[in-house]
Amino acid sequence: ELWLVVSRKYKMNSCFSQPSLSQLPIEIIEHILKIDFLEIADICHTAQTCTILKNIAYNNEIWKYRIQRRWHHLLARYIRDQSYSWYTEYKNRHLFGLTIRKMVEALSPKYYTSEEISKEGFREFRSLLCQHKHAGEFLLDELMEIVHHKDVGKNLTVKYYAVKVLQFLQQEYLTQKIAVFLQLDPGHQKLETGAVIIAQWCQPTENIIENGIADQLDSLAAEVKNLLRDREPSHPIFSRRFDCHEITEHMWNTAQCCTVLDCLNTCLFQRHKFHGNKDDNQADSYIDKVLQNKTGTPISLSIVYSAVARRLGVVCEPVSLPSHFMLRWKEHLIFGLEQMYTYVDVFKGGAFMSVLDLPLEFNTSSIKVASPSQALHRLLIQISPMRWCQCVSVMVSILENLARIGHQRGRIGDNLQCLRNALELWLIICPENMDVRLRQVRVSLNLNINLPDVMDSLQWIADHDQTKKRLVDYLMQVTQDQMKSSEEKRHKKEIKPKYRKGDHEVEFAVGMIMQHKRYHYKCVIYGWDPTCQATDEWIARMGVNNLPKKQYQAFYNVLVEDGTTRYAEQENLAPQENPTILTHPEIGRYYQEFCDSYYLPNQEKLTEYPDDLAFLKKRIKKFYDC
Repeated sequence: ELWLVVSRKYKMNSCFSQPSLSQLPIEIIEHILKIDFLEIADICHTAQTCTILKNIAYNNEIWKYRIQRRWHHLLARYIRDQSYSWYTEYKNRHLFGLTIRKMVEALSPKYYTSEEISKEGFREFRSLLCQHKHAGEFLLDELMEIVHHKDVGKNLTVKYYAVKVLQFLQQEYLTQKIAVFLQLDPGHQKLETGAVIIAQWCQPTENIIENGIADQLDSLAAEVKNLLRDREPSHPIFSRRFDCHEITEHMWNTAQCCTVLDCLNTCLFQRHKFHGNKDDNQADSYIDKVLQNKTGTPISLSIVYSAVARRLGVVCEPVSLPSHFMLRWKEHLIFGLEQMYTYVDVFKGGAFMSVLDLPLEFNTSSIKVASPSQALHRLLIQISPMRWCQCVSVMVSILENLARIGHQRGRIGDNLQCLRNALELWLIICPENMDVRLRQVRVSLNLNINLPDVMDSLQWIADHDQTKKRLVDYLMQVTQDQMKSSEEKRHKKEIKPKYRKGDHEVEFAVGMIMQHKRYHYKCVIYGWDPTCQATDEWIARMGVNNLPKKQYQAFYNVLVEDGTTRYAEQENLAPQENPTILTHPEIGRYYQEFCDSYYLPNQEKLTEYPDDLAFLKKRIKKFYDC
């Protein structure tokens, strides 16, 4: 049977005699079983023919190859230099995938009317983590496959809920990893590992794997070594082997370290054009994006720089200055504690500075002094808090910056999610931080999620700080009211249909892609009212009474391309001339597919607006002649 499949594929002459497959050399059979067009069923059928072919068909390398071809990123999640039964791993991964997809598909009917899903809603997914040694890797890999499927306009509702599950499970999985990381001795907590944890936590839908980041850093170090070979072929780095993860001091003398760092600067800042970005962009704090885009914050660029330097045998320590972040390395070993260090400003192309250069650069000293010795004395007093930052302190600094960005930008795009992610991870690292706990409480109340956890946090605050009793009592009352309201809504989860009978003035339908005539933003309709149903206060604030038809016209709930939701009047909306896909985080909640010129509502949205699908198709035919 297998021979017939192969002969048809390669159009072999029918008169060609068919040999016994088992008589071929083992290497040839293994090669045949790795041919991409063969299905898994073909391999299993081959294994059932005889003992010889069974042993070959279950060869470990064949199934490792099959895993690599079907699930491209899965192998990177395994521990390197450890043996596995790849057939067993393939089978378990396949079965897990089927189970997970069914569970994700069942979420929309349950949570369509909910703004967010609390932790209780993911209880079934959490239970899967304990079913297999690699259950966590399988879960994350399957969800990543759903979210990043090549058909970006298909299965939007499944992708939407897969993102929700992925955010929860990724953080559940990382919580265990963080607990192990925090128990390590500070000297063994690698900066890049902490940076990867933050990137994974804050970007749960991105396929960020620590081994992959390590490979990129190794590649940069290899480039630096090539530059170093041309500049100083006799450098001891080419003859001496060392474990870069274990070193705590430089492997070379001062002159040799200078040469390494000069080559590192050339590689990073001249060849790869790494540079600092002064804009508040959260992506600049994520190590995967820094390596990809070559831009970053002082902290993220310093992490990349120190990680590559350590791979080259030079130890660069992170230090925090007022409103800045740098690295330092021991260049002048015979001098005093502060004078022995040379500082590296990675944000400025790896510029080297002595301790006396710092006040001029960062205005840490504004006092006029009579002599250089007096200047140094004053400076050492001022920079006394500037010491080596432990990895946890660096992580907190990154999270503090992300929380600031999320807070400043509010609900624009995914910035509230950015704030939420930063606070949650910050609280795991620093569980006794009162301010962070209060901020997380407010975010959870704003989103109306995880209210039992909110009550626990408020009780913790009350037990540890009596001065906040009045605030805690107020927030507890708010939480109890929201819990009661949520419980009432849970019993009223039925979708109330909205029919078009008598609503002839509603000209557009759910799923149509529109353009605002005045503000020119692109949006998609996900709901409508025959007249404005907003409060009188909102009507007055938004100037609705200044419109020609005032509030006596259809108003539409729309998802805007900038990530916001708005309530727009009919007279200022028009169908988009050339409809394209919108990137809004809530698209999948209401639609299952993008159909070239409109979005097809999912089953829950069709239940809510039962007449709109037929009306939608009429509108599309009229406006786009399709």
